[in-house]
Amino acid sequence: MASRIRAVRKIISERGCTHALVTDVADVFYISGFRSTGATLLVAPRQLDLFADFRYKAAAQEFCRKGKWRFTLIEGGGFGYLNKRVRPLSVVGIQSDAVTVDQYEELKKALPGVKLLPLSGDVADVAMRKLPSEIESIKAAARIGEKALKALLPHIKRHVTEASIARTLDGLCAELGSEKPAFDTIVLFGERSALPHGHPGERKLHDGDLVLIDFGCTVDGFCSDMTRTFVYGKASEEQRAVYNAVLRAQRCACLVAHAGMKCCDLDAVARSSIADSGYGELFGHGTGHGVGLRIHERPRLSKGVETVLPENSVVTIEPGVYVPGLGGVRIEDMVVLQKGGATAITHSPRKLMELPL
Repeated sequence: MASRIRAVRKIISERGCTHALVTDVADVFYISGFRSTGATLLVAPRQLDLFADFRYKAAAQEFCRKGKWRFTLIEGGGFGYLNKRVRPLSVVGIQSDAVTVDQYEELKKALPGVKLLPLSGDVADVAMRKLPSEIESIKAAARIGEKALKALLPHIKRHVTEASIARTLDGLCAELGSEKPAFDTIVLFGERSALPHGHPGERKLHDGDLVLIDFGCTVDGFCSDMTRTFVYGKASEEQRAVYNAVLRAQRCACLVAHAGMKCCDLDAVARSSIADSGYGELFGHGTGHGVGLRIHERPRLSKGVETVLPENSVVTIEPGVYVPGLGGVRIEDMVVLQKGGATAITHSPRKLMELPL
């Protein structure tokens, strides 16, 4: 956590702030190590303040007793609790991508004479580089997901519905130790698999359908994310061609991925591979995203994103092709990036699997 505090203080210095106010609960944990749903941080060059409401009073007091943070109880609504810590003429950097309009108005009311400076995603960026313990939690979540997916396959039978398979998968993940789904589980059959983020419905499984499953587990609050696509029965030539195009693109991207490259350059590798296969116009989303306490975090692997990928960042690599009327194929894995390359976190088989009828 000390490295992240230093990073926030560097932001303060570079942006001409006297303080940084951290209100996003995930970033509160990333920077301080204190987990709650009702805490904020105020970071200054020589002082660290943690504010929490009565629900977390005892835990926050114990947390601050062991470290460098000073605890203040939040009483009442709004941001009045900041008055004693922020003097007039101060410049407070706020997480402008996480603060609502109402919260911004409350801040202005609570801190008259204080300039509020937007820091956009600067604060969130300090957690792109994951700590070893965080990576281990993500790996543990991934292991649960792999076991659950393997256990799910015998349940995929003719005439089951998307929604019933999603419920079964969620139950298997919970039985194996997942705290909760990392996001709403996606299970799509046939032509509906061409919806990149469709919701499971009552569509029944038929022979020859594509089966797209995108899901994640959580351990210690950290998420996993994996997508696999199957064919129920024998794959058609077109299904096989689409699948192989996506698999080649994912392999290419995984082979070249490394810390120090730009997000847009990694995206371009997958995108070019799919274009070479003739499906360029059918790959409409980014190649991947960061994963941590939130299922979608920085960095974002997409066109035009010039962010340099840091060491120990955890990202997904998930190219896809979505053919209207036929269905979609997406293959998604998480990797940890180092200067020398990418190490896979998810290991479920990637070759096309034809599920028995």
